[in-house]
Amino acid sequence: MFLRRRSTTNPSDEDLVTRLRAGDRSSLGLLWDRYAHLLFGVAMNYLKDVEAAKDLVMDFFTDLPALAGKHRIRAFRPWVHAVVRNRCLMLLRKAGPHASLMADPVADDDGHLVLREASLQALEAAIAQLPAGQAMCIRHFYLERNSYQQVAGRTGQTVEQVRSHLQNGRRNLRIILERHGHSR
Repeated sequence: MFLRRRSTTNPSDEDLVTRLRAGDRSSLGLLWDRYAHLLFGVAMNYLKDVEAAKDLVMDFFTDLPALAGKHRIRAFRPWVHAVVRNRCLMLLRKAGPHASLMADPVADDDGHLVLREASLQALEAAIAQLPAGQAMCIRHFYLERNSYQQVAGRTGQTVEQVRSHLQNGRRNLRIILERHGHSR
């Protein structure tokens, strides 16, 4: 008696977005059913924190009606994946350079912590062996999580020089670490 009848038609994601733009809130629920678990997986992959991932997905779905009105979405699935991924990256950037190291639940015993600390020390020692330009770009880009443009602005180099230093620095780091018995 009180059961809802299921529709035999299954609207496409794009149809649901069109309905959402028109103010149909039920389409938001259908998109939630289809994508919440997938987007939670994407967020967990980047954030490695259950509560932060849940919050990010909830915030995304809260913002989705406004986003659907602002953006012309041709293919919903890749678009939604990109938006959530970018929100994760922005959150990690805001949290600071060591946030992903702190949130990583590797510390299940002291052995893992010792290995992680040894790896970080080996990486720091290897960075110190790089030429100054490469070391500076590696630190700004990877440790401080700056963009190419930000690194270029801070170092006074062009974006192309920054890319070159990063590429050469990564190659040289790999060589130095392998020479000292540290594999990837």
